[in-house]
Amino acid sequence: MARDEAYQEAERRIEAARQEGATELDLSGLGLTEVPEAIATLTQLQSLNLSGNQLAELPEVIATLTQLQSLNLSGNQLSELPKAIATLTQLQKLDFSGNQLTELPGFIQNFRQLQNLYFSGNQLTEMPEWIGDLTELRSLDFTDNQLETIPLTIRSLHQLRFMGLAGNQLKELPEVFFALNQLQSLNLTDNQLSKLPNSFSSLKQLRQLGLGYVAGGNYLGNLPSSVRHMKQLRRLWAYKCQLKFLPEWLGDLKNLESLELESNHLIDLPTSLVQIPLLIKIELDHNPLNPDLSAAYEQGMRAISQYLRARAEGEVLLSEAKLILVGEGEVGKSCLLGSLRGDDWLEGRPTTHGIEIKPVIVNASNNGTEITLNGWDFGGQRVYRPTHQLFFSSTAVYLVVWKPREGPQQGFVKEWITLIKHREPDAKILVVATHGGPGQRQPDIDRQELIDLFGSDTVLGFHHIDSKEGTGIAELREAIAEVAATLPGMGRKVPTKWQQIRELLEASGKPYMPYSDVIALCEEHGLEGFAAELFVRVSHTLGYLIHYHYDEILKDTVILQPDWLAKAISFVLDDELTRDRNGLVEFEHLSQLWSHPPFKGETGYPIELHPIFLRLMERFDLSYRVVLDPAVPEASNTHLIAQLVPDQRPEQLPNWGAEPEAGDRQQVQICRIVDDRGQSANAEGLFYQLIVRLHKYSLGRNNYPDSVHWQRGLMLDNDYNGRALLEHIGNDVKITVRAAYPERFLSYLTEEVKWLVESFWEGLNCNIMVPCIAPCGMENPGQGLFEVQKLIESKKKNRPEFPCTVSGCDEWQNIDQLLNNAPTTPAPSQVIGIDQFQNMAKDLENAIRSDLVKLDRREHQRYQALSREQRAMMSRIDQQFAYLMQMLIDEAKEGPRLFSFQPVDPGFFDRPNWVAEKFRLTLWCEHSRKPLPVLNPDAPKQGVYELELNREWFTKAVPVFKFVTGTLSLVLPVAASTTQFMLDDSTYQGIKEELDLGQKSLEFGIKSSNIAVDWHTKRDEAEFEHGEAIRAQGAMLRELHALLKDKDPGFGGLEKVQNKRREFLWVHPQFVDEY
Repeated sequence: MARDEAYQEAERRIEAARQEGATELDLSGLGLTEVPEAIATLTQLQSLNLSGNQLAELPEVIATLTQLQSLNLSGNQLSELPKAIATLTQLQKLDFSGNQLTELPGFIQNFRQLQNLYFSGNQLTEMPEWIGDLTELRSLDFTDNQLETIPLTIRSLHQLRFMGLAGNQLKELPEVFFALNQLQSLNLTDNQLSKLPNSFSSLKQLRQLGLGYVAGGNYLGNLPSSVRHMKQLRRLWAYKCQLKFLPEWLGDLKNLESLELESNHLIDLPTSLVQIPLLIKIELDHNPLNPDLSAAYEQGMRAISQYLRARAEGEVLLSEAKLILVGEGEVGKSCLLGSLRGDDWLEGRPTTHGIEIKPVIVNASNNGTEITLNGWDFGGQRVYRPTHQLFFSSTAVYLVVWKPREGPQQGFVKEWITLIKHREPDAKILVVATHGGPGQRQPDIDRQELIDLFGSDTVLGFHHIDSKEGTGIAELREAIAEVAATLPGMGRKVPTKWQQIRELLEASGKPYMPYSDVIALCEEHGLEGFAAELFVRVSHTLGYLIHYHYDEILKDTVILQPDWLAKAISFVLDDELTRDRNGLVEFEHLSQLWSHPPFKGETGYPIELHPIFLRLMERFDLSYRVVLDPAVPEASNTHLIAQLVPDQRPEQLPNWGAEPEAGDRQQVQICRIVDDRGQSANAEGLFYQLIVRLHKYSLGRNNYPDSVHWQRGLMLDNDYNGRALLEHIGNDVKITVRAAYPERFLSYLTEEVKWLVESFWEGLNCNIMVPCIAPCGMENPGQGLFEVQKLIESKKKNRPEFPCTVSGCDEWQNIDQLLNNAPTTPAPSQVIGIDQFQNMAKDLENAIRSDLVKLDRREHQRYQALSREQRAMMSRIDQQFAYLMQMLIDEAKEGPRLFSFQPVDPGFFDRPNWVAEKFRLTLWCEHSRKPLPVLNPDAPKQGVYELELNREWFTKAVPVFKFVTGTLSLVLPVAASTTQFMLDDSTYQGIKEELDLGQKSLEFGIKSSNIAVDWHTKRDEAEFEHGEAIRAQGAMLRELHALLKDKDPGFGGLEKVQNKRREFLWVHPQFVDEY
């Protein structure tokens, strides 16, 4: 509001108050720089609110308002308290928060009726001694000033209930706090306190105590013992207080409801917390919690309570971990494991297929604690390497075993350490040379090179042993024990019942059990709820069993023989017939392999486990089901083992000439894979996983013989989004996309590769690169590579060019032209706003739908008949939809993101002053992008709800409603692309009308609403619809989820699934198998 307008508005309100004889006047938030003199006429005024203006001074006439009991001047620009208010001795509330005060005048001590005094957010360096004269004070707030001391006179404030001292520079507090025995809330966060006075034990009425929060804490180290006496305490927040442990006496605070302890050094919680009946909230983010507590915390308060209750009934120290032996074949890993166990020497041990698991017992040197290690002996054949990585974990001691008698073994040591380090960056490794002894070749390995390459915190020692003679075994056992004692979570406390249940599972003799039976066994022996789930998770981590709790199919089965899975996979990889067929294998043959393995000394597995083995291989991205007969795709029982595809590139790639086809553009990106030093690194097995993960885009997805893939290459087709060629060149993945609008498919593929690399191989990074273009200083465009992120950073600094990184090339490339190869183009709504994009796409979309209806066949070739402009628009709409889903990704954990709505009563548009209204909301499937009534023709009301929304809530939700429904309006005409069937005209028109009514409701519903003015004026501005604005609206979507859950906790039958990136989606049951 302009200055003159603000002043006039203030005068208008003053005059109205005079005429009405009002005792209250609100002039807040007008932007006033001065107060009208007419204020003097309101001598009857008892409450005056001038907050949120730009006042630097007050008029002298303010002194005439002698009946004032409340004066609010917060959020202005006052540097001193005006003397004019000295006459206002009837004041009971005075608020000067958020100004620029540096000192307080003495006349305030005359305001003996003051009950509430607020000076937060100023520049005060001291609290005056006369503060003790204001004996009626109930609330006193000096938050966010520069106080260094508190005067002793505060002991006179016997009526004080609230005191705010956060955000100052207090190093100690006076003992006189004992006199404030009526205090109920005290905030001391963000100071420099190292202890609290003993007198705090007298604050027995305290309900809330703040010792630390987001802005800062105090240097307490331990929770002060005086807190123990605050029996009425309900909320305790102590962020950033350097707390290392919590005392058991916390359980004595029976009224505690909220315990907020973020950003400390806590590893564990006291079991006494289960004795607090009212405790409903614990915040522990940014603490180094032990693995069990961390898992419980992720699940919520109920899980924490169940976990602590199980420990309270009896607990023991957990001293267990994995011992993982890796190395090439025939280097003596199995013999070494036997020797570490004290087994008798066995001549001619058979080759290890997959993994052998046997326990090893060692004793910690510092205290003699017995540590149980599950020894995992991995087969050394190179073909096993990609699958070995699946079983690596951080809670393990790694032995890299090598044979010095064979020259190339040194190089293999480096490869194995690299493989481990890429998967588990914090791994602890001992390098062990075998088959030494008298007359044998001594270990010859460059130890310093390995330490320099991988760090002395990774490579912890070198050992030379002879398993047959026992030479060096004792020293190695000591070293293993020393490393094991330092592993994460070693020595943490767990329920005593864990060991009892583990023994019962072992005694059962069963190879596997239904998950429900394992949980029932736990509950039968006193482990309830999450405590039982946690037992299964930790047993999986330690290698006692295998269970994947996050997989919808695998979560129902617990494999009690974890080595069986690795062996089952190894039988397939070693099978000659499967290898001869380049990885194609029928389930019947797999079942035969698993029932009667053709390998010496190996026994078969129960037939009930075979489908589970196959599902696990799919889960690990090792295989997928292929279609050999397009006429009956569902009848196929053939699978591709991606690791065994041909190693030769086809001579001719289909529809992939030297140049893109007419109407298409080509974009290229390189996913450069690097280690933590920025050096090029190999992600072992990456391309096999990509073949599986991306098979839905395979050229042979409907007919396997059309597939084009080899061990270092892959061709994909994504309908109108174009065709792609992925090539594994060195350690990098080169992605080339040709399409009318290649940005969409290229962006998806690079994100997929990047996510896979950085989530599966925690020690690796994936940098997105673009190739150089003409003119090239080396006359070889494409040879130089530029990191996209660096190009973007340079562009932000207004640098138009970037130097080539190739040695000998002096060319500087144009950044804009280089970025043409990078999918950095934002979603359309980010550039021009959702409204303008809808208008731009409207006519073209109608033509697209018309053409698709004519061409409606179930093959993807129909899209080739569309024009280049049409295909480009469809890709841009896909990009907009992907942006919507990504912006609301967090909200998908709790409920669906897609919906349309309309007012129930058509007369809604005749009521401009509406207060509350009923709206009909319809949920959509996030896979097919269609509303549930279309997918449930026999139950058209399923997923359709009537909600009464008040105007204020509706107005706040407008941005996210507009973002969702605007995007769905774009998606609707081309929604067939995901499921290959078109909506009939009447259904299409019905949905379109509902979306249009929803959009019209948004425009109408916010008219004359003060709350919505700012949004409405900005609704087409790009920055408003950028990510942060939409993410900020996520809270409204979560509130909508809560409203829907009250109506229908099942969300109309939508099922929550996870895609390959473990992102949640809500889909119709008919599409669940797609995930």
